[in-house]
Amino acid sequence: MQKSALSILMLLVGFIGFSQNFQQLIDDSKTNLSKENSTAAKAKLTADLAWYYCYVNVDSALVYGKKSLEFSKQTKNDTLVGQSLNDLSTVHFVRGNYPTAIDFARKSLVYRKKLKDTAGIASLYNKMGNNFNKTNVLDSTIYYYLKARDYYYKVNDSFSSVKIESNIAATYYLSGNHKKALEYLNPSILYFQNKGLKRELSNSYITKGNIFLSKNDTLVAIDAYKQAAKHAEESKNYVGLASALNNLSTIYNGLNNIEESTNYIKRAIEIRESIGALGDLESAKLTLAINNFNLGNIKESKDGLLKIKSHFIKTEANEKLQNLYETLMLIYAIENNRDSLNFYSKQYKLALNSNLSESNLKYSQEIEAKYETEKKENEILAQKATIAENKLNINRKNTQLIGLVVLAAVLSLLGYLLFKQQKLKNEQLQKESQLKEALVKIETQNKLQEQRLRISRDLHDNIGAQLTFIISSIENLQYGFKITNEKLTDKLLGISNFTKETISELRDTIWAMNKNAITLEDLQARISNFIDKAQVSSSGIKFEFNVDPNIEKEVEFTSVRGMNIYRVIQEAVNNALKYAEPSLITVDIKKTDEKIQFKVTDNGTGFKNEHIETGNGLQNMKKRADEIGAHFEIESKSGKGTAVTLLC
Repeated sequence: MQKSALSILMLLVGFIGFSQNFQQLIDDSKTNLSKENSTAAKAKLTADLAWYYCYVNVDSALVYGKKSLEFSKQTKNDTLVGQSLNDLSTVHFVRGNYPTAIDFARKSLVYRKKLKDTAGIASLYNKMGNNFNKTNVLDSTIYYYLKARDYYYKVNDSFSSVKIESNIAATYYLSGNHKKALEYLNPSILYFQNKGLKRELSNSYITKGNIFLSKNDTLVAIDAYKQAAKHAEESKNYVGLASALNNLSTIYNGLNNIEESTNYIKRAIEIRESIGALGDLESAKLTLAINNFNLGNIKESKDGLLKIKSHFIKTEANEKLQNLYETLMLIYAIENNRDSLNFYSKQYKLALNSNLSESNLKYSQEIEAKYETEKKENEILAQKATIAENKLNINRKNTQLIGLVVLAAVLSLLGYLLFKQQKLKNEQLQKESQLKEALVKIETQNKLQEQRLRISRDLHDNIGAQLTFIISSIENLQYGFKITNEKLTDKLLGISNFTKETISELRDTIWAMNKNAITLEDLQARISNFIDKAQVSSSGIKFEFNVDPNIEKEVEFTSVRGMNIYRVIQEAVNNALKYAEPSLITVDIKKTDEKIQFKVTDNGTGFKNEHIETGNGLQNMKKRADEIGAHFEIESKSGKGTAVTLLC
């Protein structure tokens, strides 16, 4: 305990020195800002302050980031505006507001593309990869990392390219592809060691620890995390240091050494509180609260859980809420508080059922929001119809009164008034007819929208929840009953993986159903992710994916058209894997005249043209092409491979 306390003290002393260095820069920048009259200079100085405060106080960084953007917009200088948006993206990333950080990065990307700032564009691609990594959108993560890495390869920037490959390794680890992760990671570690880059080395060792922890090699994982902590402390990489300490806490918790686990997590919390890294702070506090429970510190555990509960509810972190509610259930069971026990039991079940997929939840929320918007619009139409009807009643009464006055005053005008009355009635009948048509249209729209909402909810609440229940049940069987039969374990793992793949297909279907349009960039990311998965499961087969750089990334397809294109490519690759025995499969996207050509080529066994219509897979591709009005063609020769072309 004394050693741990001394380590914390040394760490805080180091951090204070680090903060003082930046504090001097902050003080100098503030002094210069108070003397400066130029708006452009103010924009640059406030941008510097936002950057410095990222290492000291993230709240202050956000304040100066916003000021920098205001000054930049006043100058109407695209370079300054793009940089201010980039700085705000960085601040929100440190704060843990990843969707907001992505939004600012995309806004900055517009300005840098306009300025043809290729270096700035590559930096933003890397930044977007980091944010998508944090939100667990792994296909987009790898897609943007590779775009950034390709630029740095082109300009011979070995440091930046190797750093991104280290991030790619971390992403492959998250996707479960440990072999691919180590292929990227090991050369990165050697490069950082030879260059003496301790900050980058600490981050790479964290990834190495994560990989070996997943492989249940605890000793190697502990050594990697301790190496990461050492290099992070020496390079003042306090974000990386907190992560390494947090992961060491997790390992010692698994080894049932709760006291050691608690020492590490307390240090991680102190660091994150000091630098304002709110994105991971609450998760660390959750770990500390659970450790306190395991140590028997029931009151400390309960107080900690109740303080952080609102954060996880606000951020809809269902996985964290499951752990929080489960621990509170146990605490209230010990305290014999039945009401609270029942309440948190229900909350635990709700969090468990809500954990299908955050992306599916997002789609459901978008559908509901769209429905509510259309519902309000329909209410407005109904109100307008009521007003029109009231006006008709007023007009009718006014007409009758005028008729009586005119009849009493001048009988000679009776014929004229009768004519006017009849004309007015015809207009009223026409308006009433229009009113009825509007009401019928409103009712039809409501029914159609209710039907779409019901289908979407059925997919999410019934099928999705059932698939999640299957996965949960299999995992409970594996870990709850300690199954030692290897064949049975493999079979259960196969069922679990198949069910997860089904959930992925369900997510694709809901995603396409609720998108008004699918961009070519979206389609590229999905195809790239599919090819990566196919390559992992197909040893000995090389895959190539080429996209014509002349195609504009803003090209859009309807959701039906985009999904059918994706399915045709998916079916063509799967057919090649199943029947062609190829060594190379290539997917090409290029522009032909005013159309876009998607082509899947393999060097496999091929088949004779007279047998071209026999397979269900080929018929399905032809049918999908016909549905979207695209030209579809298959060319194959025995022993020379097959080419499937879709022209849209």
